[in-house]
Amino acid sequence: MNWFSNVTIRARLIVAMALSLLLLTAVGLSSLQALATVDRATKDLYARWLPSVHALSEIKYVMASHRLRFIRAILTPEADRAAVFDAAERRRDDVAELSERFSKGLTDPVETQRFAEAMAAWEAYLAAEREIRTDLGTLSAAQISALVNGPSRFAFDEVNAAINQAIAFYNAGADRSGAEAVATFQQAMRLNLTLFFCALVLMAAFVVIVVRSIGRPIERITETMRRLADGDRTVSVAGLEGSNEIGRMAAAVDVFRNYLVERDAARQALERAYENLEDKVEARNSELRIANAALQAEVEERAQANRQLKSMQEELIRTENLAVIGQLSAGIAHELNQPLAALSTLSENAVRFLDLGDEATVRGNLERVVRLVDRMGILTSRLRSFARRTGGEREVVDLGRSVESALALLGHRHDREPMKILLEPSEAPIHVHANAVRIEQILVNLVSNAFDATRATSGAVAVIAWTARDGRAILTVRDNGPGFAPDILTRIFEPFFTTKGKAGGGLGLGLAISADIARIYGGSLTAADGPQGGAVFTLDLPLCGEEAPPE
Repeated sequence: MNWFSNVTIRARLIVAMALSLLLLTAVGLSSLQALATVDRATKDLYARWLPSVHALSEIKYVMASHRLRFIRAILTPEADRAAVFDAAERRRDDVAELSERFSKGLTDPVETQRFAEAMAAWEAYLAAEREIRTDLGTLSAAQISALVNGPSRFAFDEVNAAINQAIAFYNAGADRSGAEAVATFQQAMRLNLTLFFCALVLMAAFVVIVVRSIGRPIERITETMRRLADGDRTVSVAGLEGSNEIGRMAAAVDVFRNYLVERDAARQALERAYENLEDKVEARNSELRIANAALQAEVEERAQANRQLKSMQEELIRTENLAVIGQLSAGIAHELNQPLAALSTLSENAVRFLDLGDEATVRGNLERVVRLVDRMGILTSRLRSFARRTGGEREVVDLGRSVESALALLGHRHDREPMKILLEPSEAPIHVHANAVRIEQILVNLVSNAFDATRATSGAVAVIAWTARDGRAILTVRDNGPGFAPDILTRIFEPFFTTKGKAGGGLGLGLAISADIARIYGGSLTAADGPQGGAVFTLDLPLCGEEAPPE
């Protein structure tokens, strides 16, 4: 250790200062590198990632606004539809303008490819819209709804998916830039603090061996360093300048203070960047809330359209019911005329026999009058019940009673036409949760079809059977007519399809509406050829307590 004792304090201080300067230089270089990395990440964040996310979000919002206006246009009455279509086209032009502006700023091939895929999906969706608008005058409400909720909606979902992928790409870039800046800053802080404490320990060790003549300047420098470490950036070592060791140490302290000032400025800049990022996030949340409100409005519009469709279905069922009543009226009027004529004759005879004092004959005539009146009352009561307006409210319906009511309404046809009706009832009553008038409407349609199908058949027979099986009520109406041709069987339940002649053939809605009624109550109506020929219609409904939830 003799060689160390021969080293002067000046030389020792020179060595110490040299080591300290090396440490401070490393701190400075580390700080510069950290600041450069933070600056680059911040530039990427605000010049590339966040503007791209904002632009794509704006394009997505304008696309959603265009679709909402287009749907509103096709649901608007024809007299006001042109103005709504114009508004939708203006939003489509806005999408084109925003897309062109955004694409001009793209330089990365991956970003360009992603945005091109999104715009190709948008063009495919616009083509689906043009197809709907071209055929709008020829499409029914159900077809329009199917197109809007089917191909058009799927195409728009693909547009949203493509835009969301592009937004996710830029969000990931923004996250990477922010994470890189934070990680670099934290790493630089750890390194700088480590180097700073190493320098502090080194200088403290050499202060012990410094002569008392330089103790006060060293104490001043130490006090300055302490206050800097406490966060006071206004302290200075002015007055200790010079070319000696103390002066150089004071200069090093000034460099360190400047570094801390720069570091504090960088930290404040990073905090401001975080604040701006929070503002951007809040702006995006606001845009999402607006888009959510628009989607809720669209859902309400669709619910209103569903209510209108249900009202139209109820009115169509009522119209078919009235049409059936119209077809039954002539036969029922004929059936009522015979009892009325008999009533007139019996009444006249009763008066004459009363004059002759033949009370037994008068009593017999009056009893026959009572029976005829009861028969007419039953017939008119069932016709009135069948004709009453109903909203399809559910009640407990006895299938056997519904069959009896339907056959009573068709009694005039049974008297005039040679078809024999056989009943195969269930051993126990079968109850379903439906509407009695609607079920009778189905049965009248099925039995009327059996009369029509067997009109030219010798020994015509129709069999009506109902039973319970696996929690379901199964009712079949089968006849021995010619059955179905293959092309007819596939279209039998289509609206406005009929094989009857134009005169008295109806509108071809009976079976279609009957199938819809069965579906409303959780069941089904099917048609098939019978094993021994003829046609078989099967009505399948859930039993009471096991019905499907209402639509």
